[in-house]
Amino acid sequence: MFVTETDAAAADYKDPVSGKPLKKMSEESYFFRMSKYQSRLIEYIEENPEFIQPTRRRNEILARLREDELRDLSVSRTTFDWGIPVPDAPGHVLYVWFDALTNYLTGVGWPKKEVTDGGNPFWPPAVQIIGKDITWFHCVIWPCMLFSAKIPLPKTVFGHGFVTASDGQKMSKSIGNVVDPLEQLAKYPSDSFRYYLMRNGVYGSDIPFSEANLVYVHNADLADVLGNLVHRATNLCAKNCAGVVPDVAPERVFDVGALRATSEHAMKNLETQKCCELAINAMKDTNKYLTDAAPWAVKGDGAAERKAVIIRSTLEAVYAAAHFLSPFIPAACDHIFEKLGAPAKPIWRLSRESNLTPGTTVSVGGILFAKFEVEGENAEGGASGGGGDGKKKGKAATAPPPPKKKEPPKDAPVDVSRLCIRVGTITKVWRHPDAEKLYCELIDIGESAPRQVVSGLVDHVPEDEMLGARVVVVANMKPSKMRGIESAAMVLCGTGPDGKVELVTPPEGAPNGERVTFDAFEGEADEQLNPKKKVFEAVAPGFSVDAAGVATYEGCAFKTSAGVCALATLRAGTIK
Repeated sequence: MFVTETDAAAADYKDPVSGKPLKKMSEESYFFRMSKYQSRLIEYIEENPEFIQPTRRRNEILARLREDELRDLSVSRTTFDWGIPVPDAPGHVLYVWFDALTNYLTGVGWPKKEVTDGGNPFWPPAVQIIGKDITWFHCVIWPCMLFSAKIPLPKTVFGHGFVTASDGQKMSKSIGNVVDPLEQLAKYPSDSFRYYLMRNGVYGSDIPFSEANLVYVHNADLADVLGNLVHRATNLCAKNCAGVVPDVAPERVFDVGALRATSEHAMKNLETQKCCELAINAMKDTNKYLTDAAPWAVKGDGAAERKAVIIRSTLEAVYAAAHFLSPFIPAACDHIFEKLGAPAKPIWRLSRESNLTPGTTVSVGGILFAKFEVEGENAEGGASGGGGDGKKKGKAATAPPPPKKKEPPKDAPVDVSRLCIRVGTITKVWRHPDAEKLYCELIDIGESAPRQVVSGLVDHVPEDEMLGARVVVVANMKPSKMRGIESAAMVLCGTGPDGKVELVTPPEGAPNGERVTFDAFEGEADEQLNPKKKVFEAVAPGFSVDAAGVATYEGCAFKTSAGVCALATLRAGTIK
């Protein structure tokens, strides 16, 4: 494996995975004059922001291209003979990436089929999806090769993240934190497994996997919302409408057209979490409609017709919303369509109000999702993905009584050791409904549930960059309401001399929940900062961004087990 001098120095001249020392070697090689395209590539990325997605991957590539000289690329090897021989160059084989990347072209028929005149339906590709660890090859080396060959570039290259352990660490057999997906699928339905990953993960970011969280999401969304709704709706139809779709005009429970438009926009941007959220929210709206309308309580003249309207409206809403959930829980949605006696149709053909045929038989059957009970971090029992009934047995965890809050010693120093600064990931972000300059976020800091935080960053950080961002937060602030919404932590940001604001970012590999430490400032953090004593206000002036972009307190770097916390482009500034 070849690494650049810059990357080798950053890793202390050791392999970042095995820790073995790197060996500096020299050999005869052919080179691709990649340096020729540095300015052109920077300009292309700046003018085509959709080329590298998500935004943080584009920023990483641009920062590296602007800061480092783009060197010519060694494209042949002579120290081994495995590989594709270089034509007319005995003893040389092609560098594996130089060969591998061209397979995208040969796979669609090039050079026999032209790819430059628009006649090839597969080139240029709309999206190439790759792992975040190989973005340099696909977003720098590959476009330079295509520039040289005068071949159009892919419209978008999307770098996805990895599934990590629950604390954000990379899964490793040596650490013992590997999750076997086959073991999970033996315990939980594939629909639940898929839904959890799509619902809880921001596509493009790492996804911490927690079995306890999987059970929580399964119970909350799939069992309590979806399963309960479908069972109630079909039961009501059986009891009040002879088990068939009633022949009455339905009410509009939610706007199918609006859901279709917002889902399409999100899917085009590969915002799979948002698509999943939109779909389950439609089911929640339907559940609320049914609860508020309460057909079981309707009495008096016209009661039968009113009940029929409510039931028809609920069945129609369930049918429509199931189309949007189907990519995430296909088995369960197939059962829904079977229960309603109506097969799925293309989403663009869905009517805004009426899609079911009156008189069609509606079946009740078993519940879609059985609930699980969880003990600690491990859920027990199994479930049916669309036909089981009853509740899976298992022990419920008993919560210990909350500990009494400890007051810091009277002689405790007023320095950064009093703050509990932790690593986190923003898993959800939305605009504050009553304050145009505020974001509301859910931030995973390694606890059983994410913290809700309110931050005044709307004017400084785009919403798509906030979602999935790795951050450091002051986690022992006393919760307070900001324009009516509670905030339970503070996101730390740097501000440059020109007023530019950036998030303080932990290094790759730092797990969510890890406490940030500072050399020379050891000590136990306050359990909760007392706002009357203004500890944070006294400590904050010591924060700064140094000339290398590292976050510091009184000259000591913000440190984690994976390295120091830094800012993307700021080189000197304040932190607050």
